[in-house]
Amino acid sequence: MINALQHIGQGVWDIDVTYDFYKKHLGYKFKINDLTIADEDMAQVIGSVETIRAIMALNVKGGGVLELVEHKSSPIRPCLEGGGYGNYGILEVGYEVRRIEEVISDFQGRGIHMLTPVCEIQLLDGRCWLYSYLRDPDGLTLQLIEDIKPGRPQYRKPEVQGVVHVGVGVSNLERSMRFYKSVLGFDRLLYKFQGYIPEMNELIGKPLPMKLAILERSRPYCRIHSFLPAGAIKLFEVPGYEGRHIYQGRRWGDIGCMELGLDVSNLEAVVDNVKGKGVKVYLPPVEIDMGSGSKGMIAYIRDPDGTIIELVEVKTVAWLSLSNFMRFAIPFLKAYDQFVGCK
Repeated sequence: MINALQHIGQGVWDIDVTYDFYKKHLGYKFKINDLTIADEDMAQVIGSVETIRAIMALNVKGGGVLELVEHKSSPIRPCLEGGGYGNYGILEVGYEVRRIEEVISDFQGRGIHMLTPVCEIQLLDGRCWLYSYLRDPDGLTLQLIEDIKPGRPQYRKPEVQGVVHVGVGVSNLERSMRFYKSVLGFDRLLYKFQGYIPEMNELIGKPLPMKLAILERSRPYCRIHSFLPAGAIKLFEVPGYEGRHIYQGRRWGDIGCMELGLDVSNLEAVVDNVKGKGVKVYLPPVEIDMGSGSKGMIAYIRDPDGTIIELVEVKTVAWLSLSNFMRFAIPFLKAYDQFVGCK
């Protein structure tokens, strides 16, 4: 069973600089691990045995895990020249915020440049997204989103909640919608649009016609996964544009957002299910030691355009079973985060 969106994986130039950005500004204060490793199993994903440094960190307010990777044994390759909207792969990551105007004002006071003013879209279920764009130290486009639900009172204080969606460039919107719905369970259509999006001009540099769809997973009922976001996928197609995948000619862990990770139960059964739907599994289930007492099973698949999707079954986190980590560690970390935030 696929439970929720678990993590986002990003290749970076300087892992300490990028982690400092996400820690200070987006709330990823708590490291799950920080290790340097050359894992032979990952050679099937990277293309060779490479030494990498990886940090995984939590924003305990919600939004899952951030994974940062820096190649150490060979030169880091930059993002595709001219990469961005119109090409294929993960092009943006959305972070949910509360009281967006105040969050943006705070960011600007810290010297962070916002690429757009606050904009608005109305979703099909009556919700409204207020949003604005910025970029992280490696040039990855980030979207801040306040999810306004009808009848819900405004939140009392501004804060960043964590990842809410991943934006993926695709070559055929309808085909990709079928894949994310039928294979990965993003079964709820939130928004669909075709045309020009004026605020995207600031990101792209010119008007560009788009087909756009936002799909959301129905929230899981399993309480153990309540800390993770149900997750949404934003799909972009630029009609008539022959793009390239942003990881073409590069490796997992080079600059850019390399993967989205989904939390699963019974990985073997999930893999059998996706294979039964005609999806190739290019890294079969394998055990992985993520360091600092965190262990699990992983497998890799790709979407129709080659975007990497990791399926993860967590066994332990910080030497605790997943259920005990959720039961004991998360409440403690939340209390500590609130205490530090009040000082």
